[in-house]
Amino acid sequence: AFIKLKEAVTLDTENVDAYVRLGGILRRAKKPEQALQVHRDLTFRHNLTAEQKQEILTALYHDFTDLKDDASAIRAANEILTINPNDRFALTALLRTQEKAGEWKEASVIRRKLDKLDGVDSGRILALYKVFEGEELVAQGDPHRGRLFFKEAIHLDKMCLAAYLAIGDSYFNEKRLEDAIGYWSKVITLRPDMGHLVFERLKKGFFEVGRYGDYAETLTGLLQADPAHLTARLELAYFMEKKGEMGAARDHYSAALDHHPDSMLARLGLYRMNWAAGKREAADAVFKQIMKMAVKREAGNFRCKTCSLDAETMIWRCPRCRAIDSFEPVKS
Repeated sequence: AFIKLKEAVTLDTENVDAYVRLGGILRRAKKPEQALQVHRDLTFRHNLTAEQKQEILTALYHDFTDLKDDASAIRAANEILTINPNDRFALTALLRTQEKAGEWKEASVIRRKLDKLDGVDSGRILALYKVFEGEELVAQGDPHRGRLFFKEAIHLDKMCLAAYLAIGDSYFNEKRLEDAIGYWSKVITLRPDMGHLVFERLKKGFFEVGRYGDYAETLTGLLQADPAHLTARLELAYFMEKKGEMGAARDHYSAALDHHPDSMLARLGLYRMNWAAGKREAADAVFKQIMKMAVKREAGNFRCKTCSLDAETMIWRCPRCRAIDSFEPVKS
Protein backbone atom coordinates (compact mmCIF):
# COMPACT_ATOMS: atom_id res chain seq x y z
CA ALA A 1 0.00 0.00 0.00
CA PHE A 2 2.86 2.36 0.85
CA ILE A 3 4.59 1.77 -2.50
CA LYS A 4 1.37 2.26 -4.48
CA LEU A 5 0.59 5.49 -2.64
CA LYS A 6 4.12 6.71 -3.21
CA GLU A 7 3.70 6.01 -6.91
CA ALA A 8 0.36 7.84 -6.88
CA VAL A 9 1.77 10.99 -5.33
CA THR A 10 4.76 10.86 -7.68
CA LEU A 11 2.51 10.67 -10.74
CA ASP A 12 0.00 13.19 -9.42
CA THR A 13 1.49 15.73 -7.00
CA GLU A 14 -1.93 17.39 -6.68
CA ASN A 15 -3.45 14.22 -5.20
CA VAL A 16 -4.14 15.57 -1.71
CA ASP A 17 -6.00 12.48 -0.56
CA ALA A 18 -3.07 10.25 -1.47
CA TYR A 19 -0.68 12.44 0.53
CA VAL A 20 -3.00 12.35 3.56
CA ARG A 21 -3.17 8.57 3.39
CA LEU A 22 0.59 8.33 2.88
CA GLY A 23 1.14 10.33 6.05
CA GLY A 24 -1.31 8.07 7.84
CA ILE A 25 0.69 5.01 6.85
CA LEU A 26 3.87 6.65 8.14
CA ARG A 27 2.20 7.48 11.44
CA ARG A 28 0.94 3.94 11.88
CA ALA A 29 4.46 2.74 11.08
CA LYS A 30 5.64 4.64 14.19
CA LYS A 31 7.07 7.50 12.13
CA PRO A 32 4.95 10.42 13.35
CA GLU A 33 7.61 13.04 12.57
CA GLN A 34 7.64 12.05 8.90
CA ALA A 35 3.84 11.90 8.87
CA LEU A 36 3.67 15.38 10.33
CA GLN A 37 6.01 16.73 7.65
CA VAL A 38 3.90 15.21 4.87
CA HIS A 39 0.67 16.60 6.28
CA ARG A 40 2.10 19.98 7.24
CA ASP A 41 3.40 20.51 3.69
CA LEU A 42 -0.15 20.11 2.45
CA THR A 43 -1.31 23.14 4.43
CA PHE A 44 0.78 25.43 2.19
CA ARG A 45 -1.14 24.45 -0.93
CA HIS A 46 -3.46 26.94 -2.56
CA ASN A 47 -7.01 26.26 -3.72
CA LEU A 48 -7.70 23.56 -1.13
CA THR A 49 -11.39 22.83 -0.66
CA ALA A 50 -12.95 23.09 2.80
CA GLU A 51 -13.28 19.31 2.85
CA GLN A 52 -9.57 18.86 2.02
CA LYS A 53 -8.53 21.34 4.73
CA GLN A 54 -10.64 19.47 7.23
CA GLU A 55 -9.10 16.15 6.20
CA ILE A 56 -5.56 17.55 6.53
CA LEU A 57 -6.25 19.10 9.94
CA THR A 58 -7.69 15.83 11.20
CA ALA A 59 -4.52 14.05 10.10
CA LEU A 60 -2.42 16.72 11.79
CA TYR A 61 -4.40 16.25 15.00
CA HIS A 62 -3.47 12.55 15.01
CA ASP A 63 0.18 13.37 14.23
CA PHE A 64 0.43 15.86 17.09
CA THR A 65 -1.30 13.44 19.44
CA ASP A 66 1.21 10.70 18.64
CA LEU A 67 4.00 13.21 19.22
CA LYS A 68 2.48 14.15 22.62
CA ASP A 69 2.07 17.75 21.43
CA ASP A 70 -1.35 18.31 22.97
CA ALA A 71 -1.37 22.09 22.48
CA SER A 72 -0.84 21.75 18.71
CA ALA A 73 -3.39 18.95 18.52
CA ILE A 74 -6.01 21.17 20.16
CA ARG A 75 -5.17 24.04 17.79
CA ALA A 76 -5.78 21.66 14.89
CA ALA A 77 -9.14 20.62 16.37
CA ASN A 78 -10.15 24.27 16.82
CA GLU A 79 -9.19 25.02 13.22
CA ILE A 80 -11.44 22.20 12.08
CA LEU A 81 -14.30 23.84 13.96
CA THR A 82 -13.71 27.13 12.15
CA ILE A 83 -14.41 25.23 8.94
CA ASN A 84 -17.22 23.05 10.30
CA PRO A 85 -18.54 24.06 13.75
CA ASN A 86 -20.45 20.78 13.98
CA ASP A 87 -17.56 18.41 13.28
CA ARG A 88 -18.08 15.56 15.76
CA PHE A 89 -14.46 14.44 15.66
CA ALA A 90 -13.11 17.87 16.62
CA LEU A 91 -15.80 18.44 19.23
CA THR A 92 -15.11 15.06 20.83
CA ALA A 93 -11.36 15.69 20.78
CA LEU A 94 -11.84 19.02 22.56
CA LEU A 95 -14.21 17.44 25.05
CA ARG A 96 -11.65 14.79 26.00
CA THR A 97 -9.02 17.47 26.53
CA GLN A 98 -11.30 19.65 28.63
CA GLU A 99 -12.35 16.73 30.81
CA LYS A 100 -8.73 15.75 31.31
CA ALA A 101 -7.86 19.33 32.30
CA GLY A 102 -10.87 19.71 34.58
CA GLU A 103 -12.33 22.55 32.49
CA TRP A 104 -15.91 21.69 33.41
CA LYS A 105 -17.67 24.83 32.10
CA GLU A 106 -16.04 24.47 28.68
CA ALA A 107 -16.73 20.74 28.66
CA SER A 108 -20.41 21.42 29.40
CA VAL A 109 -20.70 23.67 26.36
CA ILE A 110 -19.15 21.08 24.05
CA ARG A 111 -21.15 18.18 25.50
CA ARG A 112 -24.43 20.06 25.11
CA LYS A 113 -23.53 20.77 21.48
CA LEU A 114 -22.78 17.08 20.86
CA ASP A 115 -26.04 16.14 22.57
CA LYS A 116 -27.93 18.44 20.23
CA LEU A 117 -26.18 16.98 17.18
CA ASP A 118 -26.76 13.39 18.26
CA GLY A 119 -30.22 13.84 19.75
CA VAL A 120 -29.23 12.51 23.16
CA ASP A 121 -29.32 13.79 26.73
CA SER A 122 -26.12 13.61 28.78
CA GLY A 123 -27.78 14.98 31.90
CA ARG A 124 -26.02 12.46 34.10
CA ILE A 125 -22.55 13.53 32.90
CA LEU A 126 -23.44 17.23 32.94
CA ALA A 127 -24.58 16.80 36.53
CA LEU A 128 -21.22 15.32 37.45
CA TYR A 129 -19.49 18.31 35.85
CA LYS A 130 -21.47 20.51 38.25
CA VAL A 131 -20.42 18.31 41.17
CA PHE A 132 -16.77 18.63 40.17
CA GLU A 133 -17.11 22.42 39.94
CA GLY A 134 -18.75 22.47 43.34
CA GLU A 135 -16.02 20.33 44.87
CA GLU A 136 -13.43 22.81 43.64
CA LEU A 137 -15.30 25.66 45.34
CA VAL A 138 -15.57 23.71 48.59
CA ALA A 139 -11.83 23.00 48.45
CA GLN A 140 -11.26 26.73 47.97
CA GLY A 141 -13.18 27.47 51.16
CA ASP A 142 -16.57 28.41 49.69
CA PRO A 143 -18.96 25.59 50.70
CA HIS A 144 -22.07 27.73 50.19
CA ARG A 145 -21.35 28.33 46.49
CA GLY A 146 -20.22 24.73 46.21
CA ARG A 147 -23.64 23.54 47.41
CA LEU A 148 -25.33 25.72 44.79
CA PHE A 149 -23.48 23.75 42.13
CA PHE A 150 -24.36 20.45 43.82
CA LYS A 151 -28.03 21.44 43.78
CA GLU A 152 -27.76 22.39 40.10
CA ALA A 153 -26.43 18.87 39.55
CA ILE A 154 -29.54 17.40 41.19
CA HIS A 155 -31.67 19.63 38.97
CA LEU A 156 -29.93 18.10 35.94
CA ASP A 157 -30.09 14.55 37.29
CA LYS A 158 -32.21 13.83 40.35
CA MET A 159 -30.37 10.50 40.70
CA CYS A 160 -26.93 12.13 40.98
CA LEU A 161 -25.71 10.37 44.12
CA ALA A 162 -22.41 12.26 44.06
CA ALA A 163 -24.32 15.52 44.60
CA TYR A 164 -26.31 14.23 47.59
CA LEU A 165 -23.14 12.88 49.17
CA ALA A 166 -21.29 16.14 48.57
CA ILE A 167 -24.07 18.29 50.05
CA GLY A 168 -24.31 16.02 53.08
CA ASP A 169 -20.54 16.06 53.59
CA SER A 170 -20.47 19.85 53.29
CA TYR A 171 -23.24 20.28 55.88
CA PHE A 172 -21.55 17.79 58.19
CA ASN A 173 -18.31 19.76 58.05
CA GLU A 174 -20.29 22.85 59.09
CA LYS A 175 -21.89 20.91 61.98
CA ARG A 176 -25.31 21.14 60.32
CA LEU A 177 -25.82 17.52 61.25
CA GLU A 178 -29.57 17.14 60.65
CA ASP A 179 -29.20 18.65 57.18
CA ALA A 180 -26.32 16.26 56.47
CA ILE A 181 -28.34 13.26 57.63
CA GLY A 182 -31.25 14.35 55.47
CA TYR A 183 -29.20 14.44 52.28
CA TRP A 184 -27.33 11.22 53.02
CA SER A 185 -30.62 9.46 53.70
CA LYS A 186 -31.84 10.44 50.25
CA VAL A 187 -29.16 8.18 48.77
CA ILE A 188 -30.86 5.17 50.39
CA THR A 189 -34.27 6.35 49.21
CA LEU A 190 -33.10 6.82 45.62
CA ARG A 191 -30.75 3.84 45.35
CA PRO A 192 -31.14 1.29 48.15
CA ASP A 193 -28.54 -0.91 46.44
CA MET A 194 -25.98 1.89 46.93
CA GLY A 195 -26.83 2.42 50.58
CA HIS A 196 -23.38 1.27 51.67
CA LEU A 197 -22.06 4.62 50.41
CA VAL A 198 -23.70 6.36 53.37
CA PHE A 199 -23.75 3.76 56.15
CA GLU A 200 -20.63 5.05 57.90
CA ARG A 201 -21.69 8.66 57.33
CA LEU A 202 -25.14 8.07 58.81
CA LYS A 203 -23.74 6.11 61.73
CA LYS A 204 -21.47 9.00 62.64
CA GLY A 205 -24.20 11.60 62.04
CA PHE A 206 -26.82 9.83 64.13
CA PHE A 207 -24.30 9.27 66.92
CA GLU A 208 -23.35 12.96 67.05
CA VAL A 209 -26.98 14.10 67.29
CA GLY A 210 -27.76 11.48 69.94
CA ARG A 211 -30.05 9.43 67.72
CA TYR A 212 -27.97 6.28 67.42
CA GLY A 213 -31.08 4.12 67.46
CA ASP A 214 -32.27 5.79 64.28
CA TYR A 215 -29.36 4.18 62.48
CA ALA A 216 -30.76 0.74 63.28
CA GLU A 217 -34.21 1.91 62.16
CA THR A 218 -32.76 3.12 58.86
CA LEU A 219 -31.12 -0.26 58.25
CA THR A 220 -34.27 -2.11 59.28
CA GLY A 221 -36.37 -0.07 56.87
CA LEU A 222 -33.96 -0.81 54.05
CA LEU A 223 -34.07 -4.53 54.82
CA GLN A 224 -37.86 -4.52 54.87
CA ALA A 225 -37.75 -3.21 51.31
CA ASP A 226 -34.89 -5.51 50.28
CA PRO A 227 -34.30 -8.48 52.63
CA ALA A 228 -31.35 -9.65 50.51
CA HIS A 229 -29.35 -6.41 50.96
CA LEU A 230 -26.09 -7.90 52.23
CA THR A 231 -24.25 -4.82 53.45
CA ALA A 232 -27.31 -3.51 55.30
CA ARG A 233 -27.82 -6.93 56.90
CA LEU A 234 -24.19 -7.16 58.02
CA GLU A 235 -24.25 -3.57 59.30
CA LEU A 236 -27.35 -4.27 61.38
CA ALA A 237 -25.93 -7.55 62.67
CA TYR A 238 -22.75 -5.84 63.81
CA PHE A 239 -24.76 -2.96 65.29
CA MET A 240 -26.78 -5.44 67.38
CA GLU A 241 -23.62 -7.24 68.36
CA LYS A 242 -22.10 -3.99 69.65
CA LYS A 243 -25.28 -3.33 71.63
CA GLY A 244 -24.94 -6.74 73.23
CA GLU A 245 -28.05 -8.15 71.56
CA MET A 246 -26.30 -11.34 70.51
CA GLY A 247 -29.44 -13.27 69.61
CA ALA A 248 -30.60 -10.56 67.21
CA ALA A 249 -27.09 -10.31 65.77
CA ARG A 250 -26.94 -14.07 65.20
CA ASP A 251 -30.34 -13.97 63.48
CA HIS A 252 -29.12 -11.30 61.08
CA TYR A 253 -25.91 -13.15 60.28
CA SER A 254 -27.98 -16.27 59.57
CA ALA A 255 -30.40 -14.29 57.40
CA ALA A 256 -27.45 -12.89 55.46
CA LEU A 257 -26.28 -16.43 54.74
CA ASP A 258 -29.76 -17.47 53.61
CA HIS A 259 -29.47 -14.97 50.77
CA HIS A 260 -25.67 -14.98 50.35
CA PRO A 261 -24.24 -18.39 51.33
CA ASP A 262 -20.77 -17.39 50.06
CA SER A 263 -20.46 -14.38 52.36
CA MET A 264 -17.27 -14.82 54.37
CA LEU A 265 -18.15 -11.90 56.66
CA ALA A 266 -21.55 -13.38 57.53
CA ARG A 267 -19.94 -16.73 58.40
CA LEU A 268 -17.30 -15.04 60.52
CA GLY A 269 -20.02 -13.17 62.37
CA LEU A 270 -22.03 -16.35 62.94
CA TYR A 271 -18.91 -18.14 64.17
CA ARG A 272 -18.23 -15.33 66.62
CA MET A 273 -21.84 -15.42 67.90
CA ASN A 274 -21.80 -19.19 68.42
CA TRP A 275 -18.42 -19.05 70.14
CA ALA A 276 -19.54 -16.22 72.45
CA ALA A 277 -22.70 -18.17 73.33
CA GLY A 278 -20.63 -21.24 74.25
CA LYS A 279 -21.97 -23.24 71.31
CA ARG A 280 -18.65 -24.86 70.53
CA GLU A 281 -19.93 -27.53 68.12
CA ALA A 282 -21.90 -24.98 66.09
CA ALA A 283 -18.90 -22.65 66.09
CA ASP A 284 -16.61 -25.47 64.98
CA ALA A 285 -18.95 -26.36 62.11
CA VAL A 286 -19.02 -22.77 60.92
CA PHE A 287 -15.24 -22.51 61.27
CA LYS A 288 -14.78 -25.53 59.01
CA GLN A 289 -17.03 -23.90 56.41
CA ILE A 290 -14.97 -20.71 56.66
CA MET A 291 -11.75 -22.62 56.14
CA LYS A 292 -13.20 -24.41 53.12
CA MET A 293 -14.27 -21.09 51.63
CA ALA A 294 -10.90 -19.50 52.44
CA VAL A 295 -8.96 -22.30 50.75
CA LYS A 296 -11.16 -22.05 47.67
CA ARG A 297 -10.79 -18.28 47.58
CA GLU A 298 -7.03 -18.48 48.05
CA ALA A 299 -6.74 -21.02 45.25
CA GLY A 300 -8.75 -18.75 42.95
CA ASN A 301 -10.76 -19.60 39.88
CA PHE A 302 -9.76 -20.46 36.34
CA ARG A 303 -10.32 -18.31 33.26
CA CYS A 304 -10.28 -19.10 29.56
CA LYS A 305 -7.61 -17.07 27.77
CA THR A 306 -9.70 -17.04 24.62
CA CYS A 307 -13.20 -15.99 25.74
CA SER A 308 -12.67 -15.09 29.45
CA LEU A 309 -15.14 -17.68 30.73
CA ASP A 310 -14.65 -18.28 34.48
CA ALA A 311 -14.73 -21.72 36.05
CA GLU A 312 -14.30 -22.99 39.62
CA THR A 313 -12.27 -25.99 38.53
CA MET A 314 -9.69 -26.62 35.83
CA ILE A 315 -11.25 -27.36 32.44
CA TRP A 316 -9.24 -28.70 29.52
CA ARG A 317 -11.68 -27.70 26.78
CA CYS A 318 -13.72 -24.52 27.06
CA PRO A 319 -17.47 -25.27 26.94
CA ARG A 320 -18.18 -21.85 25.42
CA CYS A 321 -15.55 -21.18 22.77
CA ARG A 322 -14.24 -24.78 22.49
CA ALA A 323 -10.61 -23.70 22.89
CA ILE A 324 -8.30 -26.46 24.11
CA ASP A 325 -5.95 -26.04 27.11
CA SER A 326 -6.96 -22.40 27.41
CA PHE A 327 -7.69 -22.11 31.14
CA GLU A 328 -5.32 -20.41 33.56
CA PRO A 329 -5.58 -19.86 37.33
CA VAL A 330 -6.90 -16.46 38.42
CA LYS A 331 -6.58 -15.30 42.02
CA SER A 332 -9.79 -14.05 43.62
